[in-house]
Amino acid sequence: MRLENLLNNFQDEAWLAFHGGEINDSDDFYQYFHDYIDNSVIYNYACKEYLTNNEEYYFLDHDVYGRPDNINQAAYACIYDYFVNNDVFNLWNEMEEVLNEDIKEIETKCEIVK
Repeated sequence: MRLENLLNNFQDEAWLAFHGGEINDSDDFYQYFHDYIDNSVIYNYACKEYLTNNEEYYFLDHDVYGRPDNINQAAYACIYDYFVNNDVFNLWNEMEEVLNEDIKEIETKCEIVK
């Protein structure tokens, strides 16, 4: 449940950041994504909650991050996998569609002005 709430909060906050101009391209999105996870694993008590029923991450040789040296790294890999397995990157695709619609609208307005 804790991971699900974290994902929902990430999605809400990412949309706010997008509409606030913090996320303008895929690089911004990926940076926001990784920063969000970094900020989520600062406190050991939170990491323990993320790893509840996911204890394998304490010892898992993760394909992206390797074997964790501490609880924070284990929780980071766990959150990363949870987000990716729940199609978090589709969020960027949705944002990109909004950007493309905005660009088309601006182009249309520019043509009217000409």
